[in-house]
Amino acid sequence: MSHIPSTARPSWSSRVAVGVRLFVERIFLRRKLDQVVRTLGGHIYFQTLTAAVRLDLFTRLTEKGPMTRGEIANELGLEEKPIRILLLGLVALGFLRKRGNRYAPESLATRLFSRSSPDNITAIVEWQHFINYRALYHFESAIRANRNVGLEEFPGTEPTLYERLAHAPELEDIFQRAMQAISRQANDWLARYVDFSDVQLLVDVGGGNGANIVRLARANPTLRALVFDSPSVCEIARANIASEKLEDRLDAVAGNCFVDPFPAGVDCILFCHFFTIWSEDRNRELLRKAHAALPPGGTVMLFNMMQDDDETGPLTAAMGSPYFLTLATGEGMLYTWSEYETWVREAGFSAVYRRAFARNHGAIIGVK
Repeated sequence: MSHIPSTARPSWSSRVAVGVRLFVERIFLRRKLDQVVRTLGGHIYFQTLTAAVRLDLFTRLTEKGPMTRGEIANELGLEEKPIRILLLGLVALGFLRKRGNRYAPESLATRLFSRSSPDNITAIVEWQHFINYRALYHFESAIRANRNVGLEEFPGTEPTLYERLAHAPELEDIFQRAMQAISRQANDWLARYVDFSDVQLLVDVGGGNGANIVRLARANPTLRALVFDSPSVCEIARANIASEKLEDRLDAVAGNCFVDPFPAGVDCILFCHFFTIWSEDRNRELLRKAHAALPPGGTVMLFNMMQDDDETGPLTAAMGSPYFLTLATGEGMLYTWSEYETWVREAGFSAVYRRAFARNHGAIIGVK
């Protein structure tokens, strides 16, 4: 047996140090590799979720209880092997849990993907599937061209997604339902944490189907409010307002915010998830127009997800910004808090406030 010199034999402390380093590197590397796998497989993961949502699997499991693979296949009227593949993906992704041979949804999946849940975001899944996925294939081309190349996936000649959706009522319905789902939590934050008691007439620019002003009106019994949006969207908003029996305080006015004047008599102008759509210059233009339209003491409010001031995140800003470049208008993104504050001040508002909410949302409030 050959002799190993003492200088070649690592000490106990050095062996421990090397072992710790290798363990740390392995954990760190595994996390990095997991991130690579999640990125490479993102389309598969999303389509796995979409298939389950479209098959209404989460709703069935929530309402009928855990099922075996065979029972699920029978319930859906499908062959068992493709269901096996679907269930494997859903369990691996953490949407379902398997106990013995039965499958059940995890609690968060029940809340978000069962249509019987009031908090479900199935409309957002369908928006991503039917609209965004088609367009984001063209992200590289949009970067090279600096315009919304993905818009070519949809019929029409108009320059933005919002205008082209008028040619496809079924897609416009999917889009509006998704916007309502996105706004549901945000509307609650606005109604709960922002004081509208002194506002006489609010206009929600690009207010969509009216979900924003309905929620605000419920929380503020004297508030009157208007949606200011395209004609086809205003029809949807009026129908929703009527279904809520709020026609005495709420309405919708058709118009183009860059061309037409804001409705007369307003003392609060709300841009909810709106400034992410447009370029810096057009946002500044809207703020100057809002300042001119408001009386002394009037308020402008910008509400949406925010990018960190150091431009390093959050992930929601990184996820959302390509959509605005590639599809929506070709000119927007999620801007930083400080950018919004600067624009509001430059428009002439004397007092500017920053209000942070959960999930990277916030409000910039300017008072004239």
